[in-house]
Amino acid sequence: MIFFKGETPDGWGIPGIHGLWAEDELDGNVQGAVYLIRGEGGNILFDTGNWTLPEYNAGMGDTLVDLLDREENELKYIFISHFHYDHTGNAQMLKERYGAKVIAHPLDKPVIEDPVMVTQPAMIERFGTTPDEVLADFNLEPGEGLGLSDPEIVKKYWHFPVEVDIEVEDGDMVEVGGLGLEVLYLGGHSPGQIGLYNAATGSCYPADLLHFPSPLGPYPIGNAETHWNSIQRCKQIEPTLFLEGHGLGAYTKDASMRRILHLETQQREMSQRIVEVLKRDGALTIAELLPEVIPIKVDLDYAVSTGKRMMRCFASACIQTHLVWLIDQGKARRTKEGETVKFEAV
Repeated sequence: MIFFKGETPDGWGIPGIHGLWAEDELDGNVQGAVYLIRGEGGNILFDTGNWTLPEYNAGMGDTLVDLLDREENELKYIFISHFHYDHTGNAQMLKERYGAKVIAHPLDKPVIEDPVMVTQPAMIERFGTTPDEVLADFNLEPGEGLGLSDPEIVKKYWHFPVEVDIEVEDGDMVEVGGLGLEVLYLGGHSPGQIGLYNAATGSCYPADLLHFPSPLGPYPIGNAETHWNSIQRCKQIEPTLFLEGHGLGAYTKDASMRRILHLETQQREMSQRIVEVLKRDGALTIAELLPEVIPIKVDLDYAVSTGKRMMRCFASACIQTHLVWLIDQGKARRTKEGETVKFEAV
């Protein structure tokens, strides 16, 4: 495979493509961006891209090895922004090859070390709830899940476990080759998503903060309020470069701020739209809200299997996380009609 590489003030980066259909998840056309940050005598790699089955030959691993083998500095750290497979796919291979230590946030560490956990009750139970309680909001049939629920699929396509050596939290500094890189907690898209900020160059690495629709997982795996706070964290930094987990990012302070404000506006208007529809139509299910809140297909909004049928799971989860936030703000509430869970405006 040929991957585009661009120079950055910190080193180099490979932009991450993100396919728009479910098929892209299987054949390798979902890749998280990878960035190298050079210090004096030591480097850090931000995320590792996706590995793919040999028949697709679309993985980023060979490209990364080719580039990293040319570097004069030792690769000291592999910084994993979050547990999603397109960011962790080559971590174990690179760790073994270069002897680098893996850095991650403690909330995503268990899934980075055991990716099949996404299909297990423990994924939800560690946040003090149960899968049944979470999935009740979606009125699923018995035996259905909300995407990524088949362990055999996960094992075949997305099982890239790697041991985490160092846990970091918001505000921690990662020292490498004379550089001091600030860890940014940017949760919401995943419980433990983190980014990096290099104040020396004004470069911010926000990972998948700017996905839309987002969050893509149901609460508490996705969290709309936390995601909003993460947007504000980057907004306060006012970065000069915004080097994202997917897409090409932005390369001036003004452009970076516009990019951040764009997502802020999308998230605000999604919540406002939900409230207005509920005020207009009364109590609705998430399935009934979906065509009103996201009436046209947007990136990452595609049907995936629930185990029994195809459903727009990611978009539905996004709406649910916003509903949870609206309930916390006193703007909406859950109600039931028989066994059916609905939501209404307050």
